[in-house]
Amino acid sequence: MRRPTRLLVLAAALAASGCFAYVPSSPQELVPGEGVRLRLTAQEAMRYADLRLADARSLEGKFVDRSDSEVMVEATVGTSDRARGTQLLLQRVTVPLTGIVDVERKKLDTVKTGLLVGAGAAAVSAILFQDALGYGHNEGETPPETPEARRIPILRFAIPLGGR
Repeated sequence: MRRPTRLLVLAAALAASGCFAYVPSSPQELVPGEGVRLRLTAQEAMRYADLRLADARSLEGKFVDRSDSEVMVEATVGTSDRARGTQLLLQRVTVPLTGIVDVERKKLDTVKTGLLVGAGAAAVSAILFQDALGYGHNEGETPPETPEARRIPILRFAIPLGGR
């Protein structure tokens, strides 16, 4: 397998593995500012049809507040593409507890994150090591000559901090 193909396969594998997971919870355990996913009843989901939900009966967002009868979530309803970048459009949605089937909290998965970081570091190390030894050439070809010293250019610039 050629190097660009290997890198593409590696990048796809790393992107497919997420660093977050949703764990079952209850409205009483939620902390403001925490990521949350609410599974809604069919009747409740119909009320939020205009929010462009990823799943018709699932509302994802950031938990804001709760009362005895309802939960408030800040959900993404779209994006606004401006000249300087994309801005998320958010809307605070109040959902009655009777319309919620299941509550899940977004939690950092330390195992997946560690594996992702380790695999990325191993891949970069392997590529650098392979380049340093001159591997990666096709069979039957002589490896390219490796210069005695490889030079790595360093970008330097000055930031003026004062009024001289």
